[in-house]
Amino acid sequence: MKKYVFSIPMVMIACVGFAQTKTQGSSAPPQVVNFSDTSKKDFDPALLPIDKQVIPSSEYGDKKEMLHRQRMEQRNATSNPQKKSARANVAVNPQVVFSFEGNVANGAPSDNDIAVSDSGKILSAVNTNVRVYSDSGLLLLTRSLTQLTSQLGSFTKTSDPRVLYDPAKDRFVFVCFSGSLSTESTILVGFSQTNDPAGAWNFYKLNGNSFKDSTWSDYPIIAVSGSDLFITFNQVRDNVSWTVGFKQSVIWQIDKQRGYDGDTLQYTLWSDIKTDGRNLRNICPAKQHTITQTDNMYFLSVRNVDASNDSIFLLEINNSHASGAAQLITRVLKSPTPYGFPPNALQGKNAGGITQQLMTNDARVLAAIYENDYIHFGSNTINPSYINAAVFLGTIKNVSSATPTVSAALFSSATTEYGYPSVTYMGNVPTDHKVLYTFSHCITDSFPGTSMLYKDANGDFSDIVEVKSGLSIIDNFTDSIERWGDYTNIQRVYNTQHQAFLAGSFGQTRKMKTWVAKIDVNDPTTSIREFAKQNKMELYPNPVQQKRFVTTFTLEENENLSLSLLDQSGRLVSMLLETKGYKGVNEFSISTSDLPQGNYWLKVKGENGTNLSRQVAVE
Repeated sequence: MKKYVFSIPMVMIACVGFAQTKTQGSSAPPQVVNFSDTSKKDFDPALLPIDKQVIPSSEYGDKKEMLHRQRMEQRNATSNPQKKSARANVAVNPQVVFSFEGNVANGAPSDNDIAVSDSGKILSAVNTNVRVYSDSGLLLLTRSLTQLTSQLGSFTKTSDPRVLYDPAKDRFVFVCFSGSLSTESTILVGFSQTNDPAGAWNFYKLNGNSFKDSTWSDYPIIAVSGSDLFITFNQVRDNVSWTVGFKQSVIWQIDKQRGYDGDTLQYTLWSDIKTDGRNLRNICPAKQHTITQTDNMYFLSVRNVDASNDSIFLLEINNSHASGAAQLITRVLKSPTPYGFPPNALQGKNAGGITQQLMTNDARVLAAIYENDYIHFGSNTINPSYINAAVFLGTIKNVSSATPTVSAALFSSATTEYGYPSVTYMGNVPTDHKVLYTFSHCITDSFPGTSMLYKDANGDFSDIVEVKSGLSIIDNFTDSIERWGDYTNIQRVYNTQHQAFLAGSFGQTRKMKTWVAKIDVNDPTTSIREFAKQNKMELYPNPVQQKRFVTTFTLEENENLSLSLLDQSGRLVSMLLETKGYKGVNEFSISTSDLPQGNYWLKVKGENGTNLSRQVAVE
């Protein structure tokens, strides 16, 4: 049934820094907003124009039309055989623990986002409202974005809500924007005062047109590091569609503790971010999905409107805002599997016999996470085998090294299209690179819904599992181009192993509805490939005594080795040694006199595939 395309990893081809503009600033003091305040009536107003939507011209509309014609011509001429990779359907399948219908978005697209705290509170957002649930699915609070933002001032429509839970601070963050003109563009940023999202928040207003030009801020994506909140935006020119009005993408780096404390925000605004003289378009931060957070932040971008491309742009802001020493570094990687501008998905015919399409926008990176020197990411793409909408799921290994490698896979079939992926980390130790994806599906002989896919520590995939089947097509507008939802989200439960919550969408009564699900991945194994070799590695004494430890490991053949020390979060502490190892037993030792007390990981990597690691406790 499913179409899987896999390929081998490919190494980075360039490592360069690019000029950009770095502007320092501060906000006005916050206003306190209590999500539970019922003193103002909440009518949840919404206006949805249903007459024909303007089909964008130029690089979006024309390409979509061309791809649609090509797909229909191919469909009428041939029938492609189904193909499967031997690596597919190997990992255990994720299971739905329970699920329920979530927020009703009184608009389009729905823009589903979700955040879950260690204390069991769920904050769910769609394009017109937010809800708070218990982790058993009990509805605790509903507030419209209109009512919440009215406590901050008068705004011309709020949009694109983003939420996250910060496990290091046990707080929530909320971001949205208002206005689609440079004269009214406002960014709204909220930090919860406690771990209860239904309580009081510190809300700040930032200028969405900080450049004093004719652009406004659109499409935020958010992530937190150890010290900062990062928000990326696209600056779009006034009075034209976002598809043709793009000017540049920017990064806001904000001292998050000041937000939690209710102080004025201090920030750095990064702009003019280019490669080869071209502004990077749609920059996605890689969320740190582990409790231990570093002060650096990685970002990804691609050439998202190209018909086909293999460039992956890896950005890093390498220090906190407060340090005053942060730099933005850009490297160019190559994917062995190309991505490309996606066609719209097809969802069947309405009562008038018209084939309904679901918008896929472009091939931008929609979601990314960072864990233990890996980045996992997802975007929309085209599957050339069927000329249909697919998801492009990639991994970058050894991110902090001089030679990161990219591997990627794309998923769709002749009868099922996918879009808008998100990803969360499900591993528990630095060598355990398990991830769980969710994305929207659209089935030719059925209806749009939500699916999930698990990748285990060996890089093997499960089946694609339906979380929620659609009950009807989506048909909001009078023309044949419908909105599919600009994003979904999935987040692990940080204090519970192998569980996560997701928010996706499904079709019902010709509208798009939200579905929330709790997911369990019962996969206790670590990487089989690494485990077999770890059995040959001994380390003593552990905990370390007398300021020195010794490790022995067995090699199956001679090979060049690199030995490194990582902290508990997987960040490089020191590259200890690069040397030749020999077949048989090898012994290695180091002094720990200069190491602070704590837990570390010793890693031994070889050019022929040796990949060993052991945890070290330094007392």
